[in-house]
Amino acid sequence: MSVWDVARAVRRQLVVLLVGLLATGWAALAVTHEEPVYWARVRAVLVAQGGSRNWLVQPGESAIPLAGLLERRMNAEVDAVPTNSPDVTIIDRGITHGTVVFLPDRGGQWAHNFTEPIVVLEAAGPDEASVHVQMDELVRRLRGELTTLQRDLLVSGSPRVGFSDSTLEYTVQAAAGRPKVGAVGVVLVGATLSVLACVSVERLRRSARNRDGATYPGAIMITAAPGGRV
Repeated sequence: MSVWDVARAVRRQLVVLLVGLLATGWAALAVTHEEPVYWARVRAVLVAQGGSRNWLVQPGESAIPLAGLLERRMNAEVDAVPTNSPDVTIIDRGITHGTVVFLPDRGGQWAHNFTEPIVVLEAAGPDEASVHVQMDELVRRLRGELTTLQRDLLVSGSPRVGFSDSTLEYTVQAAAGRPKVGAVGVVLVGATLSVLACVSVERLRRSARNRDGATYPGAIMITAAPGGRV
């Protein structure tokens, strides 16, 4: 099909083109007016407080297993999220309202590799206030789980393992994407689909017309002579 055939199909199917362009414009407008999603992240780092008498973090040993226990306790009532990459955020996972808790996994496709005594907390919501509420609750729960875990393991009151206070601070961010770029993409795709719809409808109309005007193979045309009978 040539460019002229496409232009002819579009000219003959203006109603189809108009409907497609109206739908495209509505979709592009919806993309530009999409509300942003707010989210925050905390990378809580485990550190030994005071001396090294705490058997959980002896010199040369790691607090990574302790971080793993904390992550399991935090996710006791939910399914743990996959840790394909520590750089993947809650927004990248498609979660727009909720929380996730996981350990940074530096491993590849076939094996895990936890190299840091860090528990990552993330929350997302429709506004900053909801994110603050969720993050504060996560931090409170994490502190409580660490205290309970060490008490259950009969760790002496001092020194114990704690969190670096600076790592528990967070900033709420807005993830709005690039609505203008998205709108341009919607317009391009919508316009292309509208033209294809015009071409398809024109082909169907032409096929139906040709089918109606076709003579069946083997049919015999019978005509009567003027003033006579068949």
